[in-house]
Amino acid sequence: MAEKRAFPRKRKRLIVDFELDGGKCSGFTVDISYTGLFIGTNQLPRLNQTLTVNLHLPGGKKVACTGKVVRGRKMPAALAQTDANGFCLELAGYNEDYTRFFASLT
Repeated sequence: MAEKRAFPRKRKRLIVDFELDGGKCSGFTVDISYTGLFIGTNQLPRLNQTLTVNLHLPGGKKVACTGKVVRGRKMPAALAQTDANGFCLELAGYNEDYTRFFASLT
C-alpha cells in the first residue's frame, strides 16, 4: 500500500508526561512527525480532546506541545507486547523547539 502521509514519521522513543482528568500520566513516543506524535500509554484521553504534553528531549530539555487527540488504540492484553496502547496527537500550531528537534533527526 502506498504511503499517503504528507510528512514522514520517524521512530523516536522519548518520555512524555501529561495531565488527564486531574491526574499525572506518562508514556513515550513511538513515532513523531512534523504534525503529530503517537504516544504509547495506557491512559487514553477522549477523542478530539485538546491536550498539552511535555516532551522530554535529549539533554534534559522539555518542550510543551499542544494538540488534539485524533485517534486512540487499546490492544488486547495478548497483543500488548507487540503493539503499544496509545493515542495520536495532532499538533496545533507551530512550535519552534519541537520543529528544530524533529529537523535535527536523521
